[in-house]
Amino acid sequence: MPKAAGDAGPPDCSVWLLGNSHPNADRSIAWDADPFPNLGDPDVLLVDLTTLTLPVLERIGRAKLGQVQPLIRDKILNRGIVVVLTQPLLLAGPFHLLDKSASSIPLSYLNDPLVHSNYQIFPTRLATKGVPTGKAIVVDRGHDFKGYADNVREFSFYIEGYHPRIVLETDTTSTKIELAAVDGQGIRDNSGHALGLTLTAVVVDHYNGTSDPYENAGRLVFLPPPTESTGVAIGRILSACGKSTPHTEAPPAWAKRLSPGPAGEYRARIAELEARKAEIQGGIDDLTSRHDGIMAHCRLVYSDGPELEDAVVEAFRALGFDDIERMGNADEEDASFAMGGTRYSRGVIEAKGAGKGSQLQHILQCSMWAEKRAAIEGRPSKGIFVPNQHRHKPYPESSEIRTKIEPNQLEHAELKDICIVPSCVLFEAVDRVLGGETPDRAGIAGRIAATRGVLTDVL
Repeated sequence: MPKAAGDAGPPDCSVWLLGNSHPNADRSIAWDADPFPNLGDPDVLLVDLTTLTLPVLERIGRAKLGQVQPLIRDKILNRGIVVVLTQPLLLAGPFHLLDKSASSIPLSYLNDPLVHSNYQIFPTRLATKGVPTGKAIVVDRGHDFKGYADNVREFSFYIEGYHPRIVLETDTTSTKIELAAVDGQGIRDNSGHALGLTLTAVVVDHYNGTSDPYENAGRLVFLPPPTESTGVAIGRILSACGKSTPHTEAPPAWAKRLSPGPAGEYRARIAELEARKAEIQGGIDDLTSRHDGIMAHCRLVYSDGPELEDAVVEAFRALGFDDIERMGNADEEDASFAMGGTRYSRGVIEAKGAGKGSQLQHILQCSMWAEKRAAIEGRPSKGIFVPNQHRHKPYPESSEIRTKIEPNQLEHAELKDICIVPSCVLFEAVDRVLGGETPDRAGIAGRIAATRGVLTDVL
């Protein structure tokens, strides 16, 4: 079995690269190769999914990719290693059945016989979820490809799961050969989401509830996409598989001081450009940080759960409510702020994302939080419901449907003294403030206090 763990693999280990080219690979194969060679031949198969774009995926087609899948499955069941540079899940097929704007795609779509994905050649497909760019990456100390993973600087999606898990049926009804994660081979963000994982085959007895290693199991390694030069990144992986560039003797210190021809001039120009590079990179990092901070407000029109709740809090801060408190435990509102200058003690926020329309229960929940807060404060509190409904539909084209509240919900909002602020309305207010408009906190609080039903203009 070729080594990928710890030490480099043996020099006679055969490594093929699919989806890219590299001089250290034994063979490089393009996605448009027709036909594909037998991908079961090499000891290690490295697959660069970052180059398998949607147009290429649609051009290759399901049938061709499906022919490769059993070869890779058999490799994983026979001591082979398959290493994959991942990308977010892409689907080709009946897109009228899918929501292409969604940041994540349910695993159930992968069972559709008319759909194929960029993970089609593997015996399992990943479900991925897009997230704002993150930089905190935790790599297990003994990871087989730690040299590569340590040089990945950021990520924009994580792995939600994989399907199917069963890769081989057995003669018994209760025992299956399944894929399972290998301990000590994880790559995660600081929230524990998988950015990379290594799978191997195990024998699972569902009747007895046992799981044992499969005798000839290889490994299927999913790595986050590179953030450095792709050639350098692939070189690190090939090196871990025993495909390093042949050793050359390093020049002695005195030889480095020699300056034949224009070498000295080139060194001086390199030093000058390096200094400018550091200055430019500092500027890029600063602007990137500012850009990412502003773009985080876009979560108001696509996210749900804690991500939406955080975005709502940041939006109110941008509108001048610096004292807003983030809550969000199961027995309390998502956030609240003082409502000075009104008859209310506090504004109590309930934020909910929905793929379709919002629900009446969310308005009733918001009312309950307001009543509970009023009992604590001894003064009335104003319920503020922030729905991000129809969140998968492109914005601003969907602005009208996003702000439309069903009559029964509107009736209860008016009855329960709830101000409904659609999240896209908050987004537009933040956009205006970022564009130079000065927010009037007292005025905003007054408009919220006076509204029973939908508030369509916060400013």
